[in-house]
Amino acid sequence: MKRADMVRYGAEQLINAENAIELALCQSATLISELSRMRMESRLSAVVGQDALDSAADVIIKLTEARRAIVQTHGHLNDVKIQIGCGAVAAGDVEKPPKPTPTGMRLPLAVAAE
Repeated sequence: MKRADMVRYGAEQLINAENAIELALCQSATLISELSRMRMESRLSAVVGQDALDSAADVIIKLTEARRAIVQTHGHLNDVKIQIGCGAVAAGDVEKPPKPTPTGMRLPLAVAAE
């Protein structure tokens, strides 16, 4: 397999993993929201289901940690891409934020009014 093909395939797998974690976060947040909504609509005490809510909230924390780790993985794989000489290979279709510079965020250049 050519290195550029490896980069594209690896990027596809990375994006799939990132999206899976993001979707799990969305679904877990929906679960918490719906459990709370159903409890209130049923006029149940807040004591009912507190342990389940605590566990679901713990899932959110762990998924957030997983999201942080996959973002770090993304950065490390970008370094690998450069190390193997494929820095110019673009993969994915998600807009990236500007890279920070020592003086702050890089802003797009614009022509000043005359």
